[in-house]
Amino acid sequence: MATRPFPTWIAAAVAVAAFLSSAYADDERQGYWWKKEPPSKVEANPEHPDLPPPPSEDALQAMHPKDFAKLLEDYRQFALWKMEPEHVAWYYQLQDFARRKSRAFMNVTETVMLENPDLNMNSVYPTTNAGQAARRSQRDESVANRLMLERENAALVLLTRPSCGFCEPQRATLKHFQARHGWEVKEYNLDESPQAAARFGTDYTPTTIVIFRGSPDWMPVAVGVESVPRVEESVYRAIRLMRGETTPQQFSLQEFQEGSPLDPVRSTP
Repeated sequence: MATRPFPTWIAAAVAVAAFLSSAYADDERQGYWWKKEPPSKVEANPEHPDLPPPPSEDALQAMHPKDFAKLLEDYRQFALWKMEPEHVAWYYQLQDFARRKSRAFMNVTETVMLENPDLNMNSVYPTTNAGQAARRSQRDESVANRLMLERENAALVLLTRPSCGFCEPQRATLKHFQARHGWEVKEYNLDESPQAAARFGTDYTPTTIVIFRGSPDWMPVAVGVESVPRVEESVYRAIRLMRGETTPQQFSLQEFQEGSPLDPVRSTP
């Protein structure tokens, strides 16, 4: 009987297997069983070594706040990493120090504010109900007096369009303003008076603008629908700014607040 030839692909597979076996054998001969020393033990995480107990109270007191902030974060990360009661306690020991340090700072702040009224915001912005009521009364009186003083020197302009859905509510707001303060209010329909849009540099409606008699000066005081108190405040601020009594940095400042802790450009005593 004739012998069947050995398939070529089987012969090739056997040759590859023999080669790979030899290669792996060479690798194995480089290991422990061929007298090669194993690699030295490497620390589990050399970039994050174990931390010692926190510094003493005296050392913490002498530490700069930036350095302490970093120390606190390091111990927080360490406690999260290790999850051991001792390490978590270390972190909260540092938190306790931070809390006490903050409390001490606030205690010093209390004495400084009492001894330096010019730094104490409570002198101009009280937090009690009675103080808040007095502050609002003072503010409202200041605004009302100035608007009465300027009613013959200034007027309001309202830019509108028939298609403007917000114009009617703003028109009603200005009617209330006019009734309270006696100001003249002029309305321009921008569809009929495009020159008004060119003069005031906007075609958005409704826009409310304060103008001054005998002067080209003007300033927007409301864009969209605003309440009467908001329009009053904006007109008051615009008058003071355009009269040179304030700067843009002092835009919200009222007369009685000049030089106080609310004045952003005052010089520190």
